[in-house]
Amino acid sequence: MLVVTRKENESIKIEPVEGVDPSLTLREVFAHGPIVLKLTHVGQRRVRIVVEAPSALKIMRNEAPAADCMGSEHVVPAEEPRRRRSGSEG
Repeated sequence: MLVVTRKENESIKIEPVEGVDPSLTLREVFAHGPIVLKLTHVGQRRVRIVVEAPSALKIMRNEAPAADCMGSEHVVPAEEPRRRRSGSEG
């Protein structure tokens, strides 16, 4: 699972983990469940998304270097909420 905050035009990348047999069928990849995206916060300029995926897939922030990739079993804590400035969200 990955918890990530995204702004407009930012993305999340989901791809097979290294070492997964490329001949696996979609049925085999999703045998233990689907990819689930859950919006946990919608602000004026960003959304917080929880991403859950089968262990054969890795989830990463698209702009993050490879070292920041997470297997789908890795948990990243939600970002701490920022205090709002009067009249706007960060």
